[in-house]
Amino acid sequence: MVVPLQSLARAISWAKEVAALVKHVTGTEQIVCSSFGGMLAEIAWIGQYDSVGQYDEMRTKVLNDGEYRSALKKARDLFTPGSDRDQIWKHQ
Repeated sequence: MVVPLQSLARAISWAKEVAALVKHVTGTEQIVCSSFGGMLAEIAWIGQYDSVGQYDEMRTKVLNDGEYRSALKKARDLFTPGSDRDQIWKHQ
């Protein structure tokens, strides 16, 4: 998700809060990462799963969690609208 530099510290703090929430709900560790350089920064969460099915289970649990939905509302003004995306990568 893209965030203007002036909001980066708040966005990283929020991203770490979400990562802790995901770990609480699913038991899965999420690593918060941010790009650097340029006028905008991106924030991403990286998690490792044994299969796409395992990721789907985790995602369903998180999306159904009330605390997670509340956390999303707190971040409405932090990120560039439409800049969120999911990516699934395979380790080689």
